[in-house]
Amino acid sequence: MLNYDLAVTFLLVFARIGSFIVAVPLFGGPNTPGQIKAGMAFIVSLIMLPLVSGPPQPLAGGLPGFGLALVREIGVGLMTGMFCNMVLQVLNILGQIFDLHVGFLMSSYFDPAVGGQITLTAKFLYLTGIVLFFTLDGHHMLLLGLARSFDILPINTAVFTGSWMPVLIKAFARMITVAVQISAPIIAVMLIIDICLGLLGRTAPQMNIFMLGFPVKIGAGILTLAVMVPLLGVVFRSLFRMMERDLYTLLKGLAQGG
Repeated sequence: MLNYDLAVTFLLVFARIGSFIVAVPLFGGPNTPGQIKAGMAFIVSLIMLPLVSGPPQPLAGGLPGFGLALVREIGVGLMTGMFCNMVLQVLNILGQIFDLHVGFLMSSYFDPAVGGQITLTAKFLYLTGIVLFFTLDGHHMLLLGLARSFDILPINTAVFTGSWMPVLIKAFARMITVAVQISAPIIAVMLIIDICLGLLGRTAPQMNIFMLGFPVKIGAGILTLAVMVPLLGVVFRSLFRMMERDLYTLLKGLAQGG
């Protein structure tokens, strides 16, 4: 005989985990078939179901009440998924800044996985971030965070009153700040090259400084990026800890509802 309470709990857990997997490109992205995403969400939901307690209060309102709870869980999953996606956007912004100063910005193209224009270096750093994510066991951290989210924010208890907005704004501002801080060596190297080329243009006006600057900037930029890439693991590890802390703060804000 079907256990109604267990079925309702599973569907709500599946809604949160499924929407989370859809929002996080690390577990698929637009290029992954929906059947694979649904199967992944189904398996993870089955694994987490014994760890999740049912709604603290019986669902009122019959089918409309269940639909409202389902929408609430989908909102929580999408919000937390987009929140976690900010870590990779740091590397995307870093690549955009690099291409802007080196001269690769005109080589941008539309990437369906990102859903917009992206440059070559930004795509390279984006893929590097995905490799680092799985190398540093970031997927385990996300799954543990999902399991703990049901303790911090039980099923059908999220309150969307805007108390989570300061957390989201601070996380977005921190993402921009970290991206600019990481790109500081590239900006400094390009500034020094511009100053040197300017002085060279004043001392030797017959030289075509504009054409000379392209290969010099590209070579210096790639060399600087090659020095920085091995250090991204340390930066990414600190970003994971920051993301985990902010994610729990976001869940607590949704639980308190202001």
